[in-house]
Amino acid sequence: MNHHPKDHHLRKELNEEVHTHQYEKLMPPERVSCIALLVNESERAAEWKHLEKLCDVYGVKLAQSESKNLHVDLGAFRLKVERHQEFTRYTFVRQGQLGKIFSDCVTNHVPSEWLSKIPGKTLVAAHVDIMQGDGMLPSPSEIAGYFETDKLSGSRAGSSSSLAFTDFRIREDGFSRFLIISNSPLPTQNGRLLLRILDVETYRMLALMALPEARSMISRIPAMDAQLTGISSAISQGSDKSDEALLEDLSAFAVMLEGMISSTYYRFAATRAYFGMVANRLAELREKPLEGIPTLGGFLNRRLEPARNTCESAGKWLDLLSNRISQASALLRTRIDVKREGQNQDLLAALNRRFHLQLRLQQTIGRLTIAVFTYYSVNLIGYVVDAIDARYHLTVNTFEIEALSIPFVALVAYYLVGRKVRHALVNSESLK
Repeated sequence: MNHHPKDHHLRKELNEEVHTHQYEKLMPPERVSCIALLVNESERAAEWKHLEKLCDVYGVKLAQSESKNLHVDLGAFRLKVERHQEFTRYTFVRQGQLGKIFSDCVTNHVPSEWLSKIPGKTLVAAHVDIMQGDGMLPSPSEIAGYFETDKLSGSRAGSSSSLAFTDFRIREDGFSRFLIISNSPLPTQNGRLLLRILDVETYRMLALMALPEARSMISRIPAMDAQLTGISSAISQGSDKSDEALLEDLSAFAVMLEGMISSTYYRFAATRAYFGMVANRLAELREKPLEGIPTLGGFLNRRLEPARNTCESAGKWLDLLSNRISQASALLRTRIDVKREGQNQDLLAALNRRFHLQLRLQQTIGRLTIAVFTYYSVNLIGYVVDAIDARYHLTVNTFEIEALSIPFVALVAYYLVGRKVRHALVNSESLK
């Protein structure tokens, strides 16, 4: 009975994650063929239906729900499918007497039409023959016939001291070759050794996918560095271009660089991860060297180191260029901001001077307005007095009345007009 609280909806999925990469149980003699393909979204969606077609040929019912990993026995061979983030690996295993090594590969027993139409693009294809050892080290002549002797790598692996050999060469049939001579009685130990070797082969190829792009970038970086140096020199030492024009050049350069970083960021990040996984799998092999033959790890570390350095250098150069752009852009923007601040101060000072001139003009106009207002108002008073005198025959001296009204009219005009002028002047002083 269930006596615990309700499960989290991801509990089973997360728990099964530790069981997704199970080892094949291998009892020599065994023959293995492995194909790893890069897949896009549409190809990923077509994988399961393609697997159903293969199972139908052998009368095996495939599970309805798609899973990340699949183990199925089809009689003529066993099939293991591992679906990773950007690749899918198919491992075909056939047990029985090997006969001549690498003579009858497992793929010969897989329907050729189905095999050729597996969704994706082949990145890794390898044949692995696993034979039972007798604890004795085979002579170089026994091994040399199956590999290129100048490229041959081999070692004792793990506590069982099983032997592994390869030359990392792609043959005419499109497959590379690995030979494992097992000295272990445990089927899971043989499967673990096989998986580590296949992981090394798969992840080293995935790690190198960024190499062509890295080489292309490194060839372009000197010109980009010179262009950025020219812009930086123009900023620091001056040129015939304005700061705004230099900022436009710098922005265009930054957009171009950002496009390069965006287009390669995922690949370079994946490359770092894959190189780390190669190193991890090689460490797990716990290799012991054989006299006169480089170990798998020793061979790969020497051959992969230049490629790793190239990829890392390209990424570091892009980061350095990005930092230099940021610094130059910040310096130029600061200088432009300081210059604009000075221009704004000059503009404010000019506006202030113009305001004071307008205020003085307004004061002058205000005084003239008082005079005009007084003049016409006194005349109007005179007209009124004359009209009253004519109507009522008063003996009034119009000139005297006009003269006496001048101070009062002037005061009224000063109060009405001068008050507005004084108010504007007070406001201007408070803004200083």
